[in-house]
Amino acid sequence: MAHMVPDRKMPVDSAPASWKGVSRRSLVKGTAVAGAAITAISLTGCGEQAPGPTVSDGPQVITDDSKIVNVIEDFEGVDNALAPQYVWDLPLGTVPFHCEGAWAALLEAPASARAVNTLGIISLASGNRATLVPEPIKGKAFGFHDVRCGERMYAWVEMNYATGEWVLIAQQLENGALVGEPVELDDGDVDWEPARFTVTGSSVIWQKMPLASGSKRSEFSHCYRWASGDAKAKELFESPGRFATWPRVSEGFLTIAPRVKPEDGTFYGLTAIDLESSNKVSAQLVMPETVGPFEAVYMGGQFAFSVEANYGYGGSLGNMGTFLGNAGGPFVFLSREPLACVAGKGDMYLVKAQSSHFVIDVGAQTYAVLTAPDKAIDYGDYPASEGTTDRFVTYATVRGDDGLPAAVRLRVFGL
Repeated sequence: MAHMVPDRKMPVDSAPASWKGVSRRSLVKGTAVAGAAITAISLTGCGEQAPGPTVSDGPQVITDDSKIVNVIEDFEGVDNALAPQYVWDLPLGTVPFHCEGAWAALLEAPASARAVNTLGIISLASGNRATLVPEPIKGKAFGFHDVRCGERMYAWVEMNYATGEWVLIAQQLENGALVGEPVELDDGDVDWEPARFTVTGSSVIWQKMPLASGSKRSEFSHCYRWASGDAKAKELFESPGRFATWPRVSEGFLTIAPRVKPEDGTFYGLTAIDLESSNKVSAQLVMPETVGPFEAVYMGGQFAFSVEANYGYGGSLGNMGTFLGNAGGPFVFLSREPLACVAGKGDMYLVKAQSSHFVIDVGAQTYAVLTAPDKAIDYGDYPASEGTTDRFVTYATVRGDDGLPAAVRLRVFGL
């Protein structure tokens, strides 16, 4: 999976087993199990005119320095005022993902080398957690690859690492428990990248893209949306090439980065789609030629996006760092290597950099540093949240008294 941190690469074995250390308590009403009935949906768009990119402005080659507001140089450094509301330690190797609401999905580490990883959930209000999917539904040849959840939907990818086959599955979620039957949304083989997906409300949104080095590399990429109860998925967008970023949803807007202007070269257009208004394109920002965005989300009425390398051309948007703004500028700019999607609320933006986070207040024109917890290793605190959120969730692998990695520390900050 693209842009993965080390803890997300979980070992897979052929003998599935539940993670013994998870408490189920009253949080769990049911679980998905291997061999359960699974319904497959169909995808729309075959033989139809698929929605494609619309470009309202040309590439944003910013050469006017007055349109770049540098956080480090132009904002005032202040003390960090954010403190965690909750702190919980999870078993070593656990990776949380927080899309929205009061729940986070968990990719749980295996109990031993003879067990596969499992899928779970944690309440961000109580810390109660449970394993929801103890075994891959597709059988022993598959392992769990990725997972997301919202308030009413749980989705995951199972993958056969030996053959490259994968399947995207979803199931309804109610009060932190799976209900109904699992639904197979999409699948692919070695020529197709495992679906990049997110969850919002009762919907799953995903991108299906050919691998850049596979035999299908010249195929178009597609972005789909499926809602609970639908017999078909709806195609939201078609890209004449691979999408540059993961799909992100914030404040009812989906952000994707398809290829645009294919007749003129390689251009990526940050595109905000209003999910609550007939999936209309509400905003777009076209990057300089061949400059690929690393992450992007539309929040607070502007794009928060990042570039992970110095291109040496393309103006200011060809520089490594994180940008806040819309087509035409101005842009607030943090000149640090980007590592994750931006999160925040209102005027506050939280940007992952090295082992800590920058807390940027664009209204007050200040910045602070939110440090990782004590004894955190390597990459420090990593965000589980994305886009506008009431809860900013982070996690870090922390050492025990013997100096060895001992647990994953999850922190919840109220915004």
